[in-house]
Amino acid sequence: MKKSILSDRAELLYVEELWTFEAIAAELGCSDRSVRNWAKDGRWEQKRKNFMAMQENISDDVRSIAQMLAKRIKTQLSDEMEPSPHVLNAFTRMASALLKAREYDREIEDEYNTQNTNNDNGARQHAAAKFKEVFGIDLQQRNGED
Repeated sequence: MKKSILSDRAELLYVEELWTFEAIAAELGCSDRSVRNWAKDGRWEQKRKNFMAMQENISDDVRSIAQMLAKRIKTQLSDEMEPSPHVLNAFTRMASALLKAREYDREIEDEYNTQNTNNDNGARQHAAAKFKEVFGIDLQQRNGED
């Protein structure tokens, strides 16, 4: 496999899937030193921090929207109005999505904390299975990995 393809795959595993250098090297069949060099050259640590911050911002935004919808429903109820069905539906969907996201985050965090420092393919498959269970989306099928 070409170096650029390996490097791109390694970056994805490190930045978005939070794999260790050792696990990436084992997965891709290259040296740990190569992966560390790619990480240094590509500034992967900063990219990982940015990616994690972006995920947190999205969660915060969704939470803010749900709070705005809840306030609107509360205001309508206090004014003795029947809340708009559209607002109720939107709030219900947002609240459900937040609960699912929180459950998924907890499961992944628990799994990550109970693993040793090696992030093997089994852990990745477990995370994908949990994602499918919580969200109903098969990540392995989408990526062509069966």
